Amino acid sequence: MLDNAAFAELAGVDDEWIVQRTGIRERRVAAPGERTAAMATRAAERALRNAGVRPDDVDLILVATSTPDHLTPPTACEVQAALGAPGAVCFDIEAGFAGWIFALVTADALLRAGVARRALVIGAETLSSVTNRADPSTGPLFGDGAGAAVVDGGPGPLTIASTSWWSDGRLAGALLRPGGGARRPFDERVLSEGAHLLRMEGTRLFRQAVRTMAMQARIALDRAGVAVADLALAVPHQANLRIIHAFADELGIAPERVFVNIERYGNTGAATVPIALDEARRAGLVPLDRPLLLVAFGAGATAGAAVLQAPGTPRRA
Repeated sequence: MLDNAAFAELAGVDDEWIVQRTGIRERRVAAPGERTAAMATRAAERALRNAGVRPDDVDLILVATSTPDHLTPPTACEVQAALGAPGAVCFDIEAGFAGWIFALVTADALLRAGVARRALVIGAETLSSVTNRADPSTGPLFGDGAGAAVVDGGPGPLTIASTSWWSDGRLAGALLRPGGGARRPFDERVLSEGAHLLRMEGTRLFRQAVRTMAMQARIALDRAGVAVADLALAVPHQANLRIIHAFADELGIAPERVFVNIERYGNTGAATVPIALDEARRAGLVPLDRPLLLVAFGAGATAGAAVLQAPGTPRRA
């Protein structure tokens, strides 16, 4: 665990400064030797156990991540081997911090098309490996973590009632890692300049993130025939507490119906929504008689939303 006290020396900012600007008090950091694939596997094992599903009953594994342990092979293949799920087709989805929603949309479409029967959808990030902790604008933001869900084509306690997704490449430069890819491969200069670390134009992204998450939420709600007032809970990407509050205002949902855990984990990228969803479920905040909204925004720029509800829930006219 890395709390805000560490940043007084690392980035020259104190606890009060960080909390006022981000809402974050602490974040988790992966243990030495336990990186993205290992965390993804642990989250997958827990999701399978909670669902009462064996690994060999899964035929699709999707991992959303911006921080794979290796550029190749796909993290999903490493997870498959660790789980013992040899019958599953595996691939990664890189859609910024909206990646888990994109993976959920993809899994839902493949299940509806009959291409797969049961999917494991994982979000996992080791953002500590690409974060400059000495940069006050990004260093305090990011943590490590993983979350997962089992998506079944058959009946279950919740169904995916609707989804939406969006991308705008004109914002690609607002959050990126300039070095380490094919254009600027790793070398001494990339490392000395810190070009392999995340760089973000926070001011440029703030309003876009708020408006776009609200827009995607409304699209998904309209497709599901669900009003904002019908929602039991909204689970947004945990990027920044000010963004979450502004999103709630923009959508017109009461703050007490928006799940927030950013103060304990920071921004864990594509893992924020599944981690928050699992915490909300374990806290008894996911009733089966009212719909649930998931929504995220990430680099690219990318965004998406999904509405979950119990089978047979009546739609509004």
